[in-house]
Amino acid sequence: MADPLITICGLSSVSAVARHTPHLIERLFFDKDRAPNFAAACKILAQKRKTYRLVTSEELKKIADTSHHQGVAAVIHPPVAERLARLPANAPALCLNDVMNSHNVGAIFRTAAFFGVRRLALSRASFAAAMTASAWRVAEGGLTHAEIYVFDDDVEFFLGTAERFAVAAALKPEKKKLPALQSILTKSQLPVIVCLGNEEKGLPPQFAARCTHQFTIAGSGAVESLNVSVAAALCIEKLSTQRHA
Repeated sequence: MADPLITICGLSSVSAVARHTPHLIERLFFDKDRAPNFAAACKILAQKRKTYRLVTSEELKKIADTSHHQGVAAVIHPPVAERLARLPANAPALCLNDVMNSHNVGAIFRTAAFFGVRRLALSRASFAAAMTASAWRVAEGGLTHAEIYVFDDDVEFFLGTAERFAVAAALKPEKKKLPALQSILTKSQLPVIVCLGNEEKGLPPQFAARCTHQFTIAGSGAVESLNVSVAAALCIEKLSTQRHA
């Protein structure tokens, strides 16, 4: 069965695909102002007999199904995701377990790319959220720079990480004191995978219990918790220090 195509838009996102993974493009559309940005991509598409075309802003609005197209849209094949068992154990990673809001997922990929944390392990639900037009637009090219690994359930996740990684579950602040992520990163002899859960429910208790570490992001207590993309940003910045180490 052919892979489902995704229509993406936004100058940063489409430019990243055109520059780094032009083989994913099936059709490319741009207005006259953006045409010079995609001259090299058009040459590649012409060689492969793929469609590229100069269109009006109104035509782009229909193609992209949004007025926020920034003058360009592309119909692409989704990037290939590897199984989690193939995740190399030589660098830290971020796990999204049923984070399903596409805007949150896109923002997380953008932050991960900014800090150079390339490896993301996604549940099937999170992968589906990532392969949407809104996630690609919000990611501003971040999805192009990511290595994506997928898992179907808890069993596959823990089999894929056992003895190779320290798995750290991010939990909401509780009465019992939990360490900060930096403490875990400092002490761990293994690369760390930080796991974030669903926007509303967080990580399932049975999943968090099987993780080798649990941590929290301490706050003032004025509100219950952070938006998951903000929590991810704080964790990713800490993970980037382990990557450099």
